[in-house]
Amino acid sequence: VMTHLGTAAILVAFYLLGSHSASFAFADMMHNQLDGVMRHIAFLCAFAGFALKSGLMPLHIWLPNAHPAAPSHVSALMSGVMLKVALYGFGRFAFQFIGMDVFWYGLLVTVVGLISAFLGVLYATMEVDMKRILAYSSVENMGIIFAVFGCGMVLMAMNLFPLAVVAFTAAMVHAFSHSLMKGLMFMSAGAVMHATGSKNIEKMGGLIKKMPYTAFFTLIGAMALSSLPFTSGLIGEWLVLQSFITLAQQAGSPELRLLVIFAFILLGLTGATALGCFVRLYGTAFLGCPRSQIVDKAHEQPFFMLLGMGIAAALVVIVGILPDPVVNIMQSIVAGPMTAPMGNPLGIIWGGSGRYAIYSPAIILAVTVLVTVFVAVALLGSKKFERRDVTWNCGTYPTSRQQYSATGFSKPLRRAFGSILNPQRHTEYIRKEHDYFGRKLKVHLEIPDLFTEKLYKPVQTWMISSSSAFRHIQEGSVSLYIGYTMIAMICVLIWGVL
Repeated sequence: VMTHLGTAAILVAFYLLGSHSASFAFADMMHNQLDGVMRHIAFLCAFAGFALKSGLMPLHIWLPNAHPAAPSHVSALMSGVMLKVALYGFGRFAFQFIGMDVFWYGLLVTVVGLISAFLGVLYATMEVDMKRILAYSSVENMGIIFAVFGCGMVLMAMNLFPLAVVAFTAAMVHAFSHSLMKGLMFMSAGAVMHATGSKNIEKMGGLIKKMPYTAFFTLIGAMALSSLPFTSGLIGEWLVLQSFITLAQQAGSPELRLLVIFAFILLGLTGATALGCFVRLYGTAFLGCPRSQIVDKAHEQPFFMLLGMGIAAALVVIVGILPDPVVNIMQSIVAGPMTAPMGNPLGIIWGGSGRYAIYSPAIILAVTVLVTVFVAVALLGSKKFERRDVTWNCGTYPTSRQQYSATGFSKPLRRAFGSILNPQRHTEYIRKEHDYFGRKLKVHLEIPDLFTEKLYKPVQTWMISSSSAFRHIQEGSVSLYIGYTMIAMICVLIWGVL
């Protein structure tokens, strides 16, 4: 249903363009005469259609359901490639057919992207299904990409094309980076499912001992999705922040400055929440003690499964340490090969906003290695006294059930954003073991999707009730159907005469 809706919206946009062009060929539609209200309608239809295909909120509800249902290697392609096709489609539509001279086009894309980024990672932090976590993370990252693309559209509307290049380059770089790190993470999720038979991280724990290579590759992917140094995830988001800094410096009105402040607040919350989300995922699944018996049968994956994850992990690190070739290629795609490159051998140095913005992962890596060696030498040369013992637990031995759970880890966020998440708790009393010591119970926690509950379910209820009302006109009577045909013919005749 969502696919048909998105396709219908895109078709309407192209029909409007074609009706004001010499033909439906792209070369002719580039010179369309669409203007006024119809142009705005075409843009809104195109944005709605491509936003649905890329999983932006509130048009995202298909994505968290499609990813867990698909095989993991298909999920990797869906998130890494298919979502980017929607970005390509919208970018081509905006650049070639509709133009970017209307200011509010970029504002709309930016605001929708920022909201999708924050709410996407917020819902990801609440999930316990490994693939649903990654699916909502895709909503977050596509939101970031569309937000910075909208920032570029705003700069284009202000006739600042050299500065808009930075925003469009950021969108391209982060899209490429997201393809690498999300492909890696879905392959890792598939490896974990293959080893344990489950996607529920609450049932895992201690997998690093059973699957050391998978754990290492997953750690790299989690670091990249958390935008930590020496990973490709930081490169794209660093350029995103530079784009919004550029917009802040060029903002000529208080309203636009408020938008930039809003952007930095949501991007800051998104980055911090993403870090907590993947610390939660990795810590719950791979660290600590086993939480259930499914971990006992876990095993490392075959060579070729590890090879796929290893190639993706290596690319994530290589792009994170040496980002300049990728940045320069994406910049040349956006602005042409003759523009001055933003990248250089020591890192990204860009002076387009009037001040030099420098991020050099190579220099940072060299400094980190030197500090690490210095600390290691200092520690190895000193006398250490180490005593290992069991954590004190009120006189009892700690069990795996006393570890931090994924649900417990996310509780502070769940309480802070309870008005948005609206958590639903259900208590099930299983049996009463003693008259004085209470009953055994189980607590179920559910986080309903805000847009599903407030938007799609009411629409669904209205459509079903409306369909029931129209059911009376189709009762199976041949005489009634003949009457309908005669009424239709009379109406056609009257319309033809008029």
